[in-house]
Amino acid sequence: MSKIKTILVGIDYTKSSDNALQYAILLAEQSKASLMLFHVYENPIVHLYSGAYFVDYDNVEKGNVEKLKKYKAKISSTHPKLDISILVTDKSIKSSIKDLVEKHKISLVIFGLETKSKVSKFFYGTTGVKLASRIKCPVIIVPEDYKQHQLKHTVLAVDNNEHIKSKIVKKVKEFNSDLKLPYEFVHVKTEYEFLAIPTTKIKKEQEKLKVKVIESENFVSGIKSYVSKNKVDLVTIISHSHSALYNLFNDSNTKLIAFESKKPVMCFHA
Repeated sequence: MSKIKTILVGIDYTKSSDNALQYAILLAEQSKASLMLFHVYENPIVHLYSGAYFVDYDNVEKGNVEKLKKYKAKISSTHPKLDISILVTDKSIKSSIKDLVEKHKISLVIFGLETKSKVSKFFYGTTGVKLASRIKCPVIIVPEDYKQHQLKHTVLAVDNNEHIKSKIVKKVKEFNSDLKLPYEFVHVKTEYEFLAIPTTKIKKEQEKLKVKVIESENFVSGIKSYVSKNKVDLVTIISHSHSALYNLFNDSNTKLIAFESKKPVMCFHA
């Protein structure tokens, strides 16, 4: 039996989320999982000096429900066997998804990554990237320009001497087993490797898991090159939580890979 039961996909009516939805449908069919369409809406803000102004908040919610119903109907017409549900909320997306993961036993969350300028990426980031290191459920980030939806070969990318926890390895193996996918572990060895002396435990982990070591100037370029040469369909990385100060001045590998990768990126929270 597949351990992937329910796939949550974020819908914000953009081209990037529509593309992510198509990818989610692919995964749902391959894993025989149900699909939940999820939308977070914002209620209109009424200013004190705007004069007489009436907002029908119920209609705002109903309008979004109707939109998702149309999405559901369209998917059902071409994928009649797919179990689909919808959910809309005006709560914060972070708290909403954390609750959903726990209450509805969400197995996987999928978000689209909108094509943006480097400036906007630096200042705003993306919902998927921000959530990747904050929820226990794995998150897949699908680039807007990624149109060749297929899943045949995955790779877990490991940074310099990163400790591969057995719990993460188990989850990665389960995911690939559910989808009947070949996978491999790749360690990117950079010129700064000498700064972090590998421990005996890490060496044994790499030998046991048959981790393939590749050399590159940095983690991102190494993974991009490997993915291109080996026809990888999905890049899996381990996402870590950092302090607000760290996030302000540093780009995590999760963010860098998500913004640079031409293929979907799956993040497991360590």
